This record gives sequence, C-alpha cells and structure tokens, in this order.
Amino acid sequence: MGDFLTAVTSRAEKDGDGALTAVRTIKSKQAPEAAKDKIIPSPKLDRIDVTTPQQALHVLRSQPDITALLATLRKLSSTTFPDFHLAAPGPLQAQIVNSIVSDIVPAFWSTFDRNERLLLVRCLRNTTGINGLLARLRTSSGSSGIEKGKARPQHAYTVEVVSQVLDGHLLVRDVLLDLHNAVPDRTRHDVALKELVTLLGSGKVISLIAQAEDAAQPSVGGSAGHNSWLARGSSYATWLGSNIASLFHQTHDNSGETYEQLMRHGGQLLAKSLTLGYPSALAEGLVSEAVPQGEKTLGDILPHMPSYAKKQLLEHILRWLSELCPTGYMHLQAKDDVPELAALIATLVRSEHASPTQHLRQICSDSMLVLSLSHPVRRACIAVVAQVDSEKLQSLLESLMGTFSNRVFIDHSPTLQQDSIAQMLLLTAGYLHRASPITALMVARSTGHMQGTSNRLNASNQRARWLGMVVATAISGLVDREGSRMSFGIDEVKTDEALWYLSLVTVKDHEGELSAFEAILARQEKAIKVTRRAYHNEAKALPMLNGKPVYGPPRPPTPVQTEVIGEKVTELLDEISDDDDDDLKPYGKPDSDPEDSDEDATLVNRNKPRPPVYIRDLMSMIRDDKTPDRFQLGMKHAASLIRRKANFGKEVKDHAEEIMGLLCNLQDPFDTEQFEELKLQAMIAVLLSDVETMGPWLSTHAFVEGYSIAQRCIILSTIGLGGRELAGFTGEDELNPVLRNAERPNKRLAARQLHTASANMKMLETATKKIEDDLMQPLALQAADHTTAHLNAVKVRTFSSRMAVERTKRKPAPNQLAKIFASSFFFPLVNRYLQDIAAYGSRSVFSSAPVVLVTFLRTLALLVHASGPATPNLQELSVEFWDLLLSLRVQAAGDITVLEAVLFATLTLLDVTSTQQQRMLIQDEAKRVAEMQQWVGVVFERAGGGEMISGDSQEESKIRTLAAGVMVKIGDMIAEQEKAMYGG
Repeated sequence: MGDFLTAVTSRAEKDGDGALTAVRTIKSKQAPEAAKDKIIPSPKLDRIDVTTPQQALHVLRSQPDITALLATLRKLSSTTFPDFHLAAPGPLQAQIVNSIVSDIVPAFWSTFDRNERLLLVRCLRNTTGINGLLARLRTSSGSSGIEKGKARPQHAYTVEVVSQVLDGHLLVRDVLLDLHNAVPDRTRHDVALKELVTLLGSGKVISLIAQAEDAAQPSVGGSAGHNSWLARGSSYATWLGSNIASLFHQTHDNSGETYEQLMRHGGQLLAKSLTLGYPSALAEGLVSEAVPQGEKTLGDILPHMPSYAKKQLLEHILRWLSELCPTGYMHLQAKDDVPELAALIATLVRSEHASPTQHLRQICSDSMLVLSLSHPVRRACIAVVAQVDSEKLQSLLESLMGTFSNRVFIDHSPTLQQDSIAQMLLLTAGYLHRASPITALMVARSTGHMQGTSNRLNASNQRARWLGMVVATAISGLVDREGSRMSFGIDEVKTDEALWYLSLVTVKDHEGELSAFEAILARQEKAIKVTRRAYHNEAKALPMLNGKPVYGPPRPPTPVQTEVIGEKVTELLDEISDDDDDDLKPYGKPDSDPEDSDEDATLVNRNKPRPPVYIRDLMSMIRDDKTPDRFQLGMKHAASLIRRKANFGKEVKDHAEEIMGLLCNLQDPFDTEQFEELKLQAMIAVLLSDVETMGPWLSTHAFVEGYSIAQRCIILSTIGLGGRELAGFTGEDELNPVLRNAERPNKRLAARQLHTASANMKMLETATKKIEDDLMQPLALQAADHTTAHLNAVKVRTFSSRMAVERTKRKPAPNQLAKIFASSFFFPLVNRYLQDIAAYGSRSVFSSAPVVLVTFLRTLALLVHASGPATPNLQELSVEFWDLLLSLRVQAAGDITVLEAVLFATLTLLDVTSTQQQRMLIQDEAKRVAEMQQWVGVVFERAGGGEMISGDSQEESKIRTLAAGVMVKIGDMIAEQEKAMYGG
C-alpha cells in the first residue's frame, strides 16, 4: 500500500506556433521524506499567459514561483478578465480565494515585501476573501484542536493578513462599491450584502481572532506576543463605527442612486452593530469620523436606520457623550461644553422631519435612562428640544412632573433617579416659561403638580421631602409674584445645593457650531495619549559569547607585541623573607556568590537594576516588558516608595491618576512571584496618598467599559481594604501585611523574605469572614444565655475596677474614613452602579457575573463597618443602602453567593446604626424594614433543608445563620420601638 500513491509532476510543452498543448503527466520516483514539505515550483510556469480565471486558479494550485504568482495576482486584482470579478460571490471565486488563503499565504507571506503584500491584500478585500480568511481561522484554531502554544507559524500569518485586509476606515465602503459594480443581479446582491452585514456586525471577527491568537500564544512562562487590534472589542467597534460613518459621506465615486444604497446599507450595518456589546466605542468611532465630514453626513444617519434602532443609537451616543463630558463637582465644569453637545445632538435629530425630538423626549422623560446621562448632556438635550421642537416642551414637562409626583416612584426609586428627574423638570420648566409664560402657569396650577407636592411632603424619605420643597419653591418663583411666592422658611432650602437647584430654572443654553465639537474630541485624544504613553526600552542588545549574553564593559583588544621592549636580560632577586609576613592577617574567605560561579567573568550580569527612587522611575520600571529584573524590582518596591513619597512633596499626587491607571491595566509578563499582592498593595498606597481624589476616581473606574472581571474585582478590593486602613486598622495582620523593603534603597544585600499571602479576592473574603464572626459572636452568646436562663442563680460573673479597665484600654486610632466615606466612596459607588444597571440592564457585568456583584457588596459592607456609627449623614446613607439591598432580592434568589453577600451587608448595616438611628429608621422606613423582615424570614425557612444547594449543607447553614442574625437585629429594633411607644 505504500507505493499505491506516487508523486507526479506536470510539464507544459509548446508547439511550433507557440500555443499551449496538452499537459503530459509523467510518473517519477517517490520524493524523499525531508522534501515533502518543500514547495517545488513547476518549471516554465511563469511563461504561461493567464487569460482566463480558470488558468489563474490552475497557476495558484500548481505551486508557482514568485514571478508567476505576482503576475497572476495582478490580473486577479484588476478587471482584466471579462465577466469575472473577485468581488462577485461565486464558486470559482471561492476556489481562487481558498487557494490563496490555504497555499499562497503560508508559503509566500513571510517572503513578500510591502508592495507584494499589498497586492495580495487587494485580492482578498471583498466578501469572498474576508469569508475565506475567517473560515480558515475557524477550521485551523477551532475544529482542528490545536493546543495552546503549538499552533503552526502559518497561523500567525493568517491573523496578520486579516488585520491588513480589514485595516482602514474606508474598507466597508470599498467592498460595498465593488459588490455593487460586480453583481448587477439584485437578489444575489442582497444575499451577499446580508452575509457581509452579519459577518461584520456580529462578534464573529473578534471571537475568531481572539481564539486564533490564544492558540498561537507561547507556553506558560513565556512572554506574550503582540495582539491584533481585531481581538480587542473596543478597538474593533471603533473601527466599525468609522467605516459606517464613511458610508454616509458623499464623494464623486458614490453619487445618486449608489449613494442612497450605501446609506441604506450603512443603516442596516449600524443597527446590527448595536448588539456588539461595545456601544461607547461604536459611538465614538461613528461620531469622530462623521463630525469632520460635515452636518450632512451626521444628519443622514438616523433617517436611514430601522425605526426600532433609532432610539437605541441615540441612547448610546448620549451615554458616550456623558463619558466624554462627565458631571463635575456641584455640576460645575472646567469648560462649558453644552453648546457643542447641543450642536451635535441637534444635527442628529433635526433630519427626522416628522417628529424630530420624539426619541429624545422619550429618553429625557425616562428615569432609568436619564440616570445614565451626565449633567451637561441633560442640559444639552433640553436645549435641543427647546430650539428644534419648542411646542413639545409642555408635554415633556407634564410627563416629567407625572413621574416626579408618582407615589410609587417617591417610595421605591433610588435617590439618584429622583435627583435626575428633578433636574430635568426644573430645566424644562425654565425653558417653557421663557417660551410661553401662560403655559407654564397652567402647568404650575395643575392638579398633578399640587398633588405631587403634597405626596412629596408626606414622604418618609428626608431626601424626597427636600426635593419636593425645592421643586415647589423653584416653580413658584417662576410663575408667582414677589409677595405670593412659596417659602418654607427652613435652612434646608437655603444650602448651596438647594440654591443650585433653584438656579436651574434660569439656565439658558444655546446651540453652538458642530465644528467646535472637534476640540472636545482633540482634548479627549490628548488625554488618552497622556494616560497610555508607552515606555520605550532603548537598551541595546547584549553581545553574545559561546551562546551566552556578555555583561559589563566590552573587552579591550589584546595587544600584540612585535619586538622586545627594555633590557633583554633581567636579574630577579628574592630579597623578601617569609618571616616578615607573620604579622599580616589573611583575608577571610568570601561568601559564595552563585552569580560568580561562571568561569568567564564577562558572562556575569554586573549591570543590575537599582530600586526606584522617584515615581517616574517606578512608572518606567513597571512599564518595562522586556527586562524581567527591572519589572520585578519595580513591583517589589512600588508600595513602599509610594507610601514614603506620599507625605513628601507633591510627586505622588501629581502622578496619582496616571500611576493608578497604569496599575489597573498592568499585567504580569514574567510570572512574578506574589504579583497580585504587590499590585494590590501598590494600588492601596496610591489610594491613601490622596483619598478625596482617588476614591471617586476608583469608584468610577470600577464601572468603566473595557475592564475585565479580575480588574474590576481588584479595584473594588483596593477600595475596601484601603478604606479599612484609613479607618485606623493599621496593625499588621493577614489583611494588612507588613511591607517589606520599606527602608530607603541602599547597597546592602537583604536576606530573602518568605512572605505568603492570599490574593486580593481572598483578602477581601477574609476581611468579610472576620467581621461576620465579630457580628455573630455576641448574638450566639446572647442566645446561649437565654437558653440557660434557669441557671442564672449559679452563673459566675467577673467584675473589674474602673481604673484597671482604663489602664488596659487602648486609645482608638482616629477614624479618618468616617468624614469622607459618603462623598468619596459610598455615593460614587452606588450612583455608578445604578447608572450601569440603567444603561445596560441584564447585560451589565454586575448583573451577569455574580462574583463582581458579590465583591461590590462586600466592599460596601466592609466600608460601612469600618466607618462606624460616627459617619455623617448615616441616616440618608442607610436608606440608600437599604434600597440597594432590597433591589437585589431577585438576583439573590438565583445565586447563593449573592444571597450571602446581601445578608452579610444587611447585618453589617444593622450593626453599625445606633439605637437612636434604628428608631428613626423604624419610624421613617417602616415599610422597607417590614419587607426585609418578611423576605429574610422566607430565606431562613428555606435554608437548611437542601432546597438551595443539593448535597452541600454547609453553605445553607451559613445562610441560615446570617438570616437568623438579621431577624434577631430587626426583632430587637421593633421591640425597642414598641417599648418607646407603649412604655416599659
């Protein structure tokens, strides 16, 4: 059977007329084993004149040399063949593309120069070529079962070809134009277009490239190679958005009917791309490419989209604008960008002639959607409604007033939603009063407004009552005369925040120029370049000697002596006696140095990196992904250097955001020992250097799009453990380990320190377990005491004198967390969580990944416990936290880890509140307390019977213990309230 198949060669001969004759097949001997994988070009194949696509396919399959190949590719990339084009899908085109992808790319890509590569890429820039490349990646990395690190080198070539084929912001336009010119049949054209939209608009490209790169990664311990931009979802979405924007730009190549078809195809592709999962990056690429091309390009986008996708696209653009221009302190911006934002939004919606602001008004009146918008974007939206469609201001105000006055909304919605609706209501009322004072007066005198004010004043929530008083005062100031204006006469409506709310009715923004929006884009691009400035390692390659790197200065050349220097004969006399050396003490034997064990001293690395002394040196060291010694040394000294420099000058504060961003995105390319712990300690050190700035910064970045689950968890762990240390828990323990190498760098060789600690998640879990034990132990002792109440007479109690107690009592450390906990940690975290849920719903990582939600709840509970009862505004904070926990009951029912985190956070909150605060909580939030008590009772009854987890009773017993603790705490609160009401 071994000789059944033999190798053959094909020989082409010419007759006297120079025409091609039949191909004669001649059998030859079997090729040797070593030559099987080599490509042997056919003789005289480059002399064939390719006149048909079938001949081109034959050349590609016949292992051509580079001359014949380039000639064939030139003809395929041009319109040489009549009635044939690679852009038209068909069986012959598929065979040609398959030959190029399977045979030509692995064999010739590494030998091609730049122009030759561009020629091959031009042949694959069509629907058939893109499909063929992705099919090749799918079969080679998915179904073939190639293990990680063992992929063939040709695999990387295919990824590189795909990256170059899809590169450029005009690719989609060129492919669609070629398809339009090559396929006149409408049915075939629509089928090919639908396939292209599905391919580019879904996540197939991202997943296939990522899977291919993962299969081509080196083995464990090696340095990761360069990743393609196609494997990063945000980069791909930005590229796709810029390509879609180019379809709406009219040029001399696409005019008339062709331009209309391109815009229609662009709308279909954009609607499909909204499901990618990277809405901010897609909106950034779309708007950044469309704004420089003028108002017509931006205004043609919404009219050519399907009706169901218009509102969704507008939501994504508004959310991206909110990230671009976030809400500042007290809603004051360093630069007023509202006119530029209004110009962009007005250009988008003005082209909808039937109802220009329909979708915008729906977004502005939706409490969940408004929550995800920043204050400058809210102002811009109301300004656009007032200028483009001022007749709809009354309906918008009535809708906002109905939501704001709704009793269910007042009682159950988070405070942040009520704040956002109140701001939109006051802005709309101001514009309506300037446009039509009579209409504003009628709305102010309406039953809805009067009943809403009454509902607000009767609310149990203090913040809800305050918002009702502020809104009523502001509207009365618009429509009533000086003597009859409403005034509550309390200090709460005279604070800075209240005055800011009252000033919203006087805000009047105008629409700016669209060209001015490019300045905002340039500012953002500059900020991205500063934060992501890469470190360039300029170290030269070391010389090699006998296959090993040579360190140290270069060897001087060996001198060659050509003649005798000095006297030819020299007499040597030994005049020194050995007796004179008796008083000399010999040197001790030096310690063995493993680095000096090499026979050749030039092979020893004498150029060792030194510990960093400045923050800029530290940043350059941890950016270095080429030298393991520098990276690992920088990580080991990062936390100690930052803590040492925090109170010395402004070096750390000036670079706090930059170094924190670097640490958040930092990966370990060298398998550094205890990398996660070192990274966590460095991030905690940066947080503590400037808590008032870095606390809100970290709270915001925990929800930023693009971070992985592990990165979000380490950010939340940094907030929780850093707040614990800020509260005074500075003693060395398993949660707060001692920092090694904390002294200044010197030349001493320190002994190797063996310090083992758990990773960041384990540390946060340990902190939670410690607090849980501290909370449950008194309850357990109390329960045991009640059980043995009949033995009270024989119980022994130990009493100590007051002086002895005072002598042994330690003075507690000052709690620095309490005064900044609400403003720097709690409200930024909770507000960003609510915005993320409002923007993405169940697609949010905090809803789809329970580990992130559990880490979030544990962080909040840890901070609440560390802040303690002395926290200012603890009553308002408790109500917000209580509402958050109640809103998670559905998710807790589906995951036991979330249920445990919710119960632990509830128990922590009840433990922190004092007796007076618990009494106020019972009085003001009796309904919420009753709901929590009833739900925890149901959880307690279900736990322990094996209904939650089959075969594991330990987790259920833990849930039952926590539920019992919560029920006992709530029961004590109710008992104290009853005792205060009825006496006793």
